Amino acid sequence: MTEDKKIAFDFDGVIADTNQKKMQWMQKHGFHLINCDKTSFYQELSQILKKEKIDRIYKNMGSYIFRPEILEETMPVQGAIETIQKLAQKFEIYIITARTESMIIPVNNWLEKYHIKNKIKQVISSSYEPKQEICLKRGISFLCDDDIRHLIDKKVKTRVLFNNKKKENKKDIWIVKSWEEIEQCLNTVEEENRGFLF
Repeated sequence: MTEDKKIAFDFDGVIADTNQKKMQWMQKHGFHLINCDKTSFYQELSQILKKEKIDRIYKNMGSYIFRPEILEETMPVQGAIETIQKLAQKFEIYIITARTESMIIPVNNWLEKYHIKNKIKQVISSSYEPKQEICLKRGISFLCDDDIRHLIDKKVKTRVLFNNKKKENKKDIWIVKSWEEIEQCLNTVEEENRGFLF
């Protein structure tokens, strides 16, 4: 498959709505955050806590969120399943997740539960390698993530930040609020680059 047909998405917060689970966990522990991706998590809590304390909270939250039984009860982000089924007709879809290799089995089980496992070419762990480097090695030119730190480098041509509460204004990064907007973004890029790699 050509490079312009290979696309990649983060899993947590983009496909599976683990952000809701994170926020619920944080609220139980007395914190009310606007966003729970790692970058926002540290930015928000650094105003009131020292880094060592934030590190402990993030680690404890991750230990809870990444438990297979928690993922099992996690709902999809609105529109994710239907849009992935539609996009799979035109694109080769990859999931690139910060979850370790051992945590990918529950991800595959979750994808199977929602009948999109067969729509995903591969689930790849980025626990030892930056996401954009993974994209470069596999000829993937579209990356969508809800954490800006994975998108700042300009190694992947089309980089998309997924979060309806973010206020970043990066002229070289698309910002979308829904899976409908992700699809619109892909259609726009495809039209603008018809006959070329994007």
